[in-house]
Amino acid sequence: MSRAGKTQISLQGQKQMRQDLANGSNNKRQRGNFTVLKAYRVSILEGIFAQIYGGLATIGSSFITKFMVLLGASPMQFSVLSALGQVSAIFQPLGVALTHRLKKRRKVCIAVTAAGRFLTFFIGAALLFSNPQHGIAYVLGLLFLSAGLQAVGGNIWIAWVSDLIPIGIRGRFFARRNQILVFAGLVAGYIFSYCTDLFERGGGFLRGLLAGWLDVESFFTPRNQAVWLAIVFVIAALLGFISLLILARQPDRKRSLQQSIPLWQKYIEPFKNKNFRLLLVFGIWWMLATGVGSAFWGPFMLKKLRMSMFQMQLYSTLHMSSSLLSYSFWGRFIDRYGNRTAMMICVALGGLNPMLWLLMSPQNYSILWLEALISGFMWAGNGVATTNFVLAVAGKGREQTYSAIYGAVAGVSMMASTLLTGVFFPRKLDVGIRVLEPEQVVFGVGGVLRWLSIIPLLAVKEWVRNKQQ
Repeated sequence: MSRAGKTQISLQGQKQMRQDLANGSNNKRQRGNFTVLKAYRVSILEGIFAQIYGGLATIGSSFITKFMVLLGASPMQFSVLSALGQVSAIFQPLGVALTHRLKKRRKVCIAVTAAGRFLTFFIGAALLFSNPQHGIAYVLGLLFLSAGLQAVGGNIWIAWVSDLIPIGIRGRFFARRNQILVFAGLVAGYIFSYCTDLFERGGGFLRGLLAGWLDVESFFTPRNQAVWLAIVFVIAALLGFISLLILARQPDRKRSLQQSIPLWQKYIEPFKNKNFRLLLVFGIWWMLATGVGSAFWGPFMLKKLRMSMFQMQLYSTLHMSSSLLSYSFWGRFIDRYGNRTAMMICVALGGLNPMLWLLMSPQNYSILWLEALISGFMWAGNGVATTNFVLAVAGKGREQTYSAIYGAVAGVSMMASTLLTGVFFPRKLDVGIRVLEPEQVVFGVGGVLRWLSIIPLLAVKEWVRNKQQ
């Protein structure tokens, strides 16, 4: 064969090779896009059930707060309740240990989370205690174990998802997901809040309809309201398990294991990162400030402002609606301008919110509805920015460890200030133009501390900025 013929064959071979490589690259890209899309869909669907579960039966739920009020919890016990929700974050590093030698995370994530949600079935058993104080202690212990197990599962989940979702779209991914989940939680909250208020005096339109079939005055009593809440917690646990059945369908990529790195070195590595240390200082300050008064928002509404569960749900509606409308904004804003800029805005608004509570009284708390809108906007940005900030500072492959360390340290910080608030719970304060309730004094101190957290935030660097629209 001539040299020209050989050259032509060689060129054709190279052309075919390039085409095969291009096709392979396209196929790989298509598979990657399909995985991301499936993860997005499954994450939203399972998240809807998880959101409803959390809104009904986890620490911070208004239904748990109402249950504790019916049991006769004191301000200190509400402080402990709120603190337990934060200190449970110290279990997050266990998620790193459980998956240290595993190539896939799905099974262990679902198993640990299921164990935590299973405990929810038994919250209502507190009513079986003859001494209400023993029942309160039982609820606190059960919720702590449940929250701790779910904190471990949450840490594994965030690493699992970060492997599936490219960093360039994570801000919009978390924003869009949260937007849908909040709406689902809002609808469910309204339904269950309305049913819970049937046991209050008045009870609404539905109670009047049921009067034809039931002796509403003897059936819808505060004692039966506690039993109803126990049933709500069982329903919540069932919804939580449905969420996990759906989560089992989410893709789970195999990951390469760094066998040469011992587990203890993985825990130490984040502290060698100067920028992470600076972010951690801000996180500690911010969570300390947030913990001041965190235990008393719900009880203040129920006991001092004398609001019903339905009115509390109306507040939540405004809060969540504001979040729903702002998640898309925050996702685009963070992807374009960065997490630090977003957090600076959140710090400014976060300090304003508690100050508005100083103007409220049982006779007039209309400003509460404005505060709900500002608060919803702020916490939506805070949630997306905090999650994304830690992942961005960590870098590829180290997200789980960094997230666990940040969550644990921040959680302990908020726990500390929450407990101290209960220990040093103040008296009423006469400021001349009005008398502030003890809770309002605490809210004011927390607002000032939130504003001051801007100092450590300014020291954090954010080198990676995604300019995509």
